[in-house]
Amino acid sequence: MRIKIVTLLALSTAALWFTGCDQGRAQMGSRESNLLGIAKIEKDNYGPTTANTFAVHTDELYKRKNFSGDRVTLLWGLVTLKDY
Repeated sequence: MRIKIVTLLALSTAALWFTGCDQGRAQMGSRESNLLGIAKIEKDNYGPTTANTFAVHTDELYKRKNFSGDRVTLLWGLVTLKDY
């Protein structure tokens, strides 16, 4: 009976040890979301936009100091909202 309890305790401890938290080092999802091309959200994207889009910068709309670098593309690339 003791062997069963020790084995169960050892397996439980090993399961908790190997499935532990990684302190936030793993990336749980992609940096891009796409809703059928109608709305596309890209996080931390400081790349240039193409010439065939209406690019709107958030600093043109209102004054801000902490930019996130996100880019939202609407209507299959017709309008691009850039936060940088």
